[in-house]
Amino acid sequence: MFEQEMNAGAIVEIDELSEIEYHLTVVEFDILWNRRTTQQEQSRMDDMIRLINAFEESHC
Repeated sequence: MFEQEMNAGAIVEIDELSEIEYHLTVVEFDILWNRRTTQQEQSRMDDMIRLINAFEESHC
């Protein structure tokens, strides 16, 4: 679900981002961070970091 929404270019509402999805997003971001990325992957990383930051701000 999360990946489909990200691939469609939609940002998932923070209320919809579960803790499991948050952890999966962090892992995927870390994997991408440690390798050479395409422009599409860099764009995805931008979306992911916004989701990660928003989730962390709302759960502190």
